[in-house]
Amino acid sequence: MVLIEPHRNRGGIWRIKFSHDADQPLSISAGQAPSLATDLHQIGEDQLAGKIDDAVRSATRYGSM
Repeated sequence: MVLIEPHRNRGGIWRIKFSHDADQPLSISAGQAPSLATDLHQIGEDQLAGKIDDAVRSATRYGSM
């Protein structure tokens, strides 16, 4: 995974986008992402989970502006 970042879809909803080197980006709702991060923490993928947590915090902050 190259980049994990918050983004707003065409409907104005904040989501978390996962960009890969060769594939189309994948996105999940900012509401689903914390659950994914928790699961990743449980299996020891703390660095990836931390990036998701950071993106969720940013999406939440941007959504409140």
